[in-house]
Amino acid sequence: MRFVAIFFDDVQPRDIDPALTRAHFDYLAQHRDRITEAGGLRPGPEAPFCGSLWVIEADTLAEARALADGDPYCTAGLRPDIRVLQWNRAPLPTN
Repeated sequence: MRFVAIFFDDVQPRDIDPALTRAHFDYLAQHRDRITEAGGLRPGPEAPFCGSLWVIEADTLAEARALADGDPYCTAGLRPDIRVLQWNRAPLPTN
């Protein structure tokens, strides 16, 4: 099944310990078979980050939630608002 994890926070990359940022990206790489897309969210191109979004492949919601909770940014307490939801791709027409 496919899930999305939406992290709402005010963490700015420049303000985070570089070792923690490395651990975060190592975590994404370690789970790239299940965290298939990941990236920061901003309200505009020059605006500060306001969170992140991941697309997760997992068997259950609990498994997807555990992946999100295991992110080093989360375990360090930098992501206080996490939402994990099942996502179903819409059957978009092809021309």
